[in-house]
Amino acid sequence: MRKLLHKVAKKIRSDPFKLLLFFIAIVYFCCLITIMLYQKTGFFSALIFLMPAFLGQLQNISANIAEVARLIALASYVIFLGAIVTKMSEKVMNLVLIGGVTMNKVNYKNHLVICGWNYQAPKIIENLLSSDIYSKKQIVILADFEKIPYKSDKVDFIKGVQWKKEDLIRAGISTADTALILSDISSKSSNPDADSLLTVLAIETLNKTVYTCVQLLSSENKTHLENAGADEIICLDEIGGNLLVSSALNAGVSRIISSIVCFGKGSEIYKYKKPVPDKFIDKSFAEIAKDLIDKNMIMIAIETKKDEHTDKISSKIPLTLSGERILLVNPPGDYKLKKDDFLFILVEKEPKEL
Repeated sequence: MRKLLHKVAKKIRSDPFKLLLFFIAIVYFCCLITIMLYQKTGFFSALIFLMPAFLGQLQNISANIAEVARLIALASYVIFLGAIVTKMSEKVMNLVLIGGVTMNKVNYKNHLVICGWNYQAPKIIENLLSSDIYSKKQIVILADFEKIPYKSDKVDFIKGVQWKKEDLIRAGISTADTALILSDISSKSSNPDADSLLTVLAIETLNKTVYTCVQLLSSENKTHLENAGADEIICLDEIGGNLLVSSALNAGVSRIISSIVCFGKGSEIYKYKKPVPDKFIDKSFAEIAKDLIDKNMIMIAIETKKDEHTDKISSKIPLTLSGERILLVNPPGDYKLKKDDFLFILVEKEPKEL
């Protein structure tokens, strides 16, 4: 009991508003006790006697102790009401200034956390909300801003530093399924790629199962992110340069890529969430591609386990994923699909079944 009272007292001392409310409550309670003793009445009778004072409906006040207590109760009520109105006004003004509600901590599961912010973030969120996947999931922004950077019922904002563990915990990284780490291109950070590295290290410490997608300014730092455990690394200088060369050699390539990666406009690339159906096992890439194209689906890649067979595919360059998994983009037509393979498909909407 003593520890509980000490804890309550500590919280009250840390917040003057709580201290004022506590003091008013004590005064009102003392008035209640005074009336109970003076009029020799019960608790509820005394409470009813004070009710007109609480509602501000005093009429005639005499000089006896009960009426004085009644007057003091009215004064405490006025102070209480003023304190509440002041606090509510302060809260409303804060909400107006920051642009909405800032969450202290989220309690979601399988959500997406966006760590950091830059000029590309609003477009990224728009694409996420227009996709079939994240239109049904919650998105949490973790960034060091005073104002809410993006307003949506599907988006929550946590004010904090993206690489600090305590802020990542408040953003629910322990129960998230995906994290997007954006490069701080503004003048706030002297080394955005170093901040991204610290963020990945912090996330991997808290939850190794989170799928981390990192935006990197310089491809020279890619090795550090790979060693830290990042799952996907998007090097802006590398992609931008390669796309520029490809567009110069093949007119229209940039427009095709832009259409594919922009959700809500035409077809996009989806990874089918389940392993290949039994009906596709041991069938060739060409056979399955023909079957899917009749359903307006274009199969463009396969995720599979690295083995002797995939090593023999010399005409194709496998893209290594985490562990022993690799990607085969447009493999030979006679490639036979295995039980644990996954398909990447170009289609207008995410398929529910193949």
